[in-house]
Formats: sequence, C-alpha cells, structure tokens
Amino acid sequence: MTIGSATEFPGVTAQLTVSDANAAVRFYRTVFGADELLRNVGPDGRIMHCELLVNGGRLFVHDDYSPARDQTPTALGGAAVTLHMYVDDVDAVFAGAIAAGATELKAPADQFWGDRYAMLRDPFGHAWSLATPREELSIADIEERGDSWARANSAVEPD
Repeated sequence: MTIGSATEFPGVTAQLTVSDANAAVRFYRTVFGADELLRNVGPDGRIMHCELLVNGGRLFVHDDYSPARDQTPTALGGAAVTLHMYVDDVDAVFAGAIAAGATELKAPADQFWGDRYAMLRDPFGHAWSLATPREELSIADIEERGDSWARANSAVEPD
C-alpha cells in the first residue's frame, strides 16, 4: 500500500478534529466498523494523525492542535458539515451509535427518495447521516416525489 497516493484517496477525504481522538477512534471502530490504518502520536501523547478506513472510504481523525485548543465542533457549538454513509442496516447502526453515546437528530424513517434514513451527532460533535436503500428510483421519480413532498410540507425545513 502506498500512503498518500491518488489511488488510495479518490475524491474528498474528511478530516475530523476532536477533543479525544483515542475515544473517537474507538467509537468509529465500534459503531461503523472502521479499520485503523495509521496512527501518529505526538510527544504529549495526543494523536496528530489517525487514518481510518470506514465503509470503503478514508477518514482522518486527530486531536485538537489549534493554538487555542478549542476548534472542535463541541467547543464551537456544532459543525456545519454532515458526514453521510450508506450502511446495510440503518436501524441497527443507528441503535448501536445511540448505545455508544451518539445523540439522535432524526430517527430512522423511510424517505421519499427511496432510502431509509437517519441522522445523529457523535459524542465528539460531528453530525452523520446514515441511509439504507429501500427502492431503486429514477431521477424523474425522485424529483417528482420531492416536489410532492415539498408541496405537502411547505412549512417544514428540509434536512
């Protein structure tokens, strides 16, 4: 394996800053089945870089090294990014995440676009959306269903 090659990192790779990278890695291993590929630890014992393989994609996790040490989603009052992942059983993964300390944002439910979908916030402040495909729909079907949903829920904010 070549570390850092374009073939190892297709697309965009998320890099998460957390207050306790050791705990975050344990959570992602337990809940999402992450495999740890690489870990660099600083002289103070904090994780400078940890590379995980999660559901076929790479995820970087590291302790907060900002000068003020307050750049985690928890310290900032939330994160503006949601990490999305397709899983085999959204209900089981969601329940496991909640049991492991995540907070429910949206319970699993069937959605107009054909997925069973849920949202949670992990114990480190990062938002995740999880989905399991239920129906194979054409783009036209999804657009039509979306338009119908929007008309029926005109006062409701979309996810």
